[in-house]
Amino acid sequence: MLLNWQFLNSLSRIMINVPISFKSRFPENNIGRGHLLLFALLGVAAMIVDDSQPKPAAVKVNEIPPPVIEASGKFALVFQESRAATLRIEARFKGQKTTPTPIGIGSGFFVSEAGHVMTAYHVVESQRINNWPVEYVGITSSGEEYALKLIGFDAYVDLAMLKTDTQKPVPYLQLALDPPRPGQEIVTIGNSRGEYLEDRSGQVTRLGVGAPEATFADGTIELTASLGPGDSGGPVLNGNGRVIGVVSYISFNPKEMSSEESGFIPPFLLGRKLPRDFASYAVPLLKDGKIVEALFLGVARDIPVIGFSWAGFDYEPLRDKELDLGREPGTVIGNIANGGPAAVAGLRGIQSYPIFDSGRRVGTRIEADVIVAVDEEGTPNFHSLVEVLRRRNVGQEVKLTVQRGKETLRINLKLGARRLVFR
Repeated sequence: MLLNWQFLNSLSRIMINVPISFKSRFPENNIGRGHLLLFALLGVAAMIVDDSQPKPAAVKVNEIPPPVIEASGKFALVFQESRAATLRIEARFKGQKTTPTPIGIGSGFFVSEAGHVMTAYHVVESQRINNWPVEYVGITSSGEEYALKLIGFDAYVDLAMLKTDTQKPVPYLQLALDPPRPGQEIVTIGNSRGEYLEDRSGQVTRLGVGAPEATFADGTIELTASLGPGDSGGPVLNGNGRVIGVVSYISFNPKEMSSEESGFIPPFLLGRKLPRDFASYAVPLLKDGKIVEALFLGVARDIPVIGFSWAGFDYEPLRDKELDLGREPGTVIGNIANGGPAAVAGLRGIQSYPIFDSGRRVGTRIEADVIVAVDEEGTPNFHSLVEVLRRRNVGQEVKLTVQRGKETLRINLKLGARRLVFR
């Protein structure tokens, strides 16, 4: 199993991915969406990042999380008592006749005796890989397997509710009655590092943390726990054994993350060595929270998309003079999703054509539509396009400014729901 430790802006969702050859590279709002390659997820669940916030430069790093600190004392007991209610979630190709092989691994936990399961939405978002249908299975600490069915999700905050086919009551975890506080000790349960539903302890360092990119959830809980691929969707437990959050992503540059107490370290943490070059982030949960209630009711809150796969690079006229895709910088369209808004509107994906001279190939000509604005708001790169779209709604009509060679087109388009467009 391959752990891909490349990160953009030092952020990464943390689900284990098995290497697979993918035809399309970066589906819009979805990195090879459906493809469980969750490094720098381009447009997965997230809240809007305030445009007034300065954006950090994109930096690729190769890092690994710090060593795991196992739970001790009261938290070792919390882990032991909670483990039976947690799940290893495996993504598998549907209808495998041989021994099932996971193509992705995450974590989750029961939240009702009837078999409701919570996890991070990006763990169970993929519906197909290379046109092969994907199914999800939850495996308990005792090895019992349950088929999982998605019944509700909120893509903006990276939460999902699933239901098992259990015919008997199952052990489950209670959600917290009160929000956590900085300095509070916690323990998480997950499946990183080739382990199986094991503990990772740490502390809460900040609350209300805002991600620097629109592709990650805002308002998260920052933790010192050393998490990694396979831990996404796992529970974050307080000393009473109640769930205060769901693991979502990690960062190797926590200083770029704003928060309610930006730059503030509680007095009782002063003098302690904190892993400031690494932090984990969880989506907060409360028993009486509106999001939890909506998920139990089966509400689906999806992200609006245009319906294309990003070509993997943005067009910059001063840099990419040989491409000649127009005068303005913008997002280069890759593959178009069949039947999606982009296809209906007649957008064109990237195409390459050989150039010959006297029967000898001397080069390649690239043609592609480039989105340079949405509703007159400039989108010079993919991430700015994602941020603009997050402020719109599914079904809303927008006006795209598109460069097609030397032409500039104004195209009206109705945004679609990502899960329906990329199914």
